[in-house]
Amino acid sequence: MLHEVKQKHLSQVAAAARLKVSDRQVRRMLLRLRERGDSSLIHGLRGRHQNQAGGPVEQKILARVRHVYADFDPRWPPNTWPRRVFW
Repeated sequence: MLHEVKQKHLSQVAAAARLKVSDRQVRRMLLRLRERGDSSLIHGLRGRHQNQAGGPVEQKILARVRHVYADFDPRWPPNTWPRRVFW
C-alpha cells in the first residue's frame, strides 16, 4: 500500500484510512521506507532480547514465592499478592 502512495496511485489519507492509522503515521512510514527500504516495515524490536526474562535476583524471589505459594502468579495485580511472602 505504501508503494502505491509512493507512486501517487493512492493518497496518504486514503492509505491511512485503509491501514487504520493516522496520515501522520503514514508519512513517518514513508520516510522510513525511503531511508531504510522494505526492511523498515518490520517491527524495530524484532529479534531483540526481551527484558521480561528477569535477572538472578528476580528468579530467586520468584522461586521462593513459588515454594511458599504454589498457586502464585506474578502477573496478578500487586494488591492481590500475599502480604507476608518472605517470612
